[in-house]
Amino acid sequence: MISVGHDLRSKPRSAFWKKLCLTAGAALLLAGQRGGAGTVHADYRYDYFGNAIPSQYSYVAETDYNGLQLGVGAFNAPTDLYVSGDNRIFIMDAGNDRIVVLNGEYEAEKVIDEFQMDGETVSVKGVTGIFVHTDGLMYLADKAAGRILVADETGKVVRCITRPESTLLQENSTTTFLPRKVLVDSRDIIYMLSENSTQGAYMIDAGGAFLGFYGRNEVQLTFRRVYELAMRRFASEEQRSKMQNFIPVEFTNFDIDGQGFIYTVTAYSERPESDDMIKKLNPLGSNIYTDPYYSWGDMPEGNTYHTTYTDIAVDQEGFTYALDAYSGRIFWYDNMGRQQAIFGGSGAYLGAFTAPAAIDTLGGDVLVLDSVKNNITVFEPTYFGELVKRAFLLYNGGYYGESRELFEELVKMDANYDWAYVGLGRACYEDGDWEEAKEYFRSGVATEAYSEVKGDLRNRNLKEHFTGIFFGILLGCFVIIVAARLIGAYLTERRKAAVDRELK
Repeated sequence: MISVGHDLRSKPRSAFWKKLCLTAGAALLLAGQRGGAGTVHADYRYDYFGNAIPSQYSYVAETDYNGLQLGVGAFNAPTDLYVSGDNRIFIMDAGNDRIVVLNGEYEAEKVIDEFQMDGETVSVKGVTGIFVHTDGLMYLADKAAGRILVADETGKVVRCITRPESTLLQENSTTTFLPRKVLVDSRDIIYMLSENSTQGAYMIDAGGAFLGFYGRNEVQLTFRRVYELAMRRFASEEQRSKMQNFIPVEFTNFDIDGQGFIYTVTAYSERPESDDMIKKLNPLGSNIYTDPYYSWGDMPEGNTYHTTYTDIAVDQEGFTYALDAYSGRIFWYDNMGRQQAIFGGSGAYLGAFTAPAAIDTLGGDVLVLDSVKNNITVFEPTYFGELVKRAFLLYNGGYYGESRELFEELVKMDANYDWAYVGLGRACYEDGDWEEAKEYFRSGVATEAYSEVKGDLRNRNLKEHFTGIFFGILLGCFVIIVAARLIGAYLTERRKAAVDRELK
């Protein structure tokens, strides 16, 4: 009995043309659905050419929870949420001056509505970010008061971090200390994003000492900026004061994974489709997402980019979820930074948002906090989404053969899924099926891999026929030499005969 997977592998060329036809139809369908910004209800992704292509649902909104449903009273302008290592959900309900804690079953566990520091009650109304460390302590970024509060679950503030005293932070410096977001790594080093600070994240050790800045976006050098920098040398002080200052864009939010890598998002970029709007930073603060084909955010509408990332979350497998405040969409990337799906939207229906403020993951679920709807929406992965995760965990781990069956099933479910063709191509390539690999890479528009496998095919054909080619060349040379000598001998005899006739 021939399996469907066998049929698929034996007809890669027909798969390509089928995919091409489906892509054209899907593009027309999506164009009809995208009447305006924020009107997409179905999942979609971008293909190699930057076209929005509808896809199978990867995540679906199963339910949402507000404070009344949870029995803790209505939320009021919540600013952040965080899922701790023991699968509890901490909601920073800043408008109500409290923290609401849920268990892993989305049930209210406790409400922390009174905070004490040095025997006095303190307010957390100005807190915009919350992080729960492995020791159970809560780190609260209090932008309004310019401090970081470290509190236990009884509401006792055990530590208050204000602007550090450091020669690196001079009083006349333009750097600010207005904590918006905060996280802590396994070494107890605190990373803090400050309002209007373009130097990157503050790094503060367990003793409160300032260690320096971490990360930072770089200014994009354009021809105009290079020209203006050159002109500054010849400009007067008055002219310089009127020139534009080139200041890096600040991070809007960040998250940390179990290996210590920090993921950052930036709200604005001039080139979000190829720029560093999302970064994965190593301990040195260097971005390891360096592939020029990474795609961040939606494609522009004319010359206008609308993507405004407000938060990012990384799950236990390293998959990332970036939240767009402008469209309410969630951009899903695998653990190597490749875009897999875009879902969510703006609106009043389940799975859409009015003012998405924060995102995090709980097991396989994706949680989104809305500060205007005052609720949490829970997205659960579909079978297709689970299949994508399993396939790419194997693929990115180097288990290409094991991932082949999963990619075949993904192609059956979504013929427009370019990465599945690339996965099949890599699996075939590792199995030595280079001809099939070439066709799958072509179907997935993997141009570099396609060129690589074509080169390998040429080399393999050369190796396989090297002996015949070598002896064929030797035989050809021998025949040419013999023929040349015979022709030379013949011509010599002809000339000799001609001379003899003349002498007679």
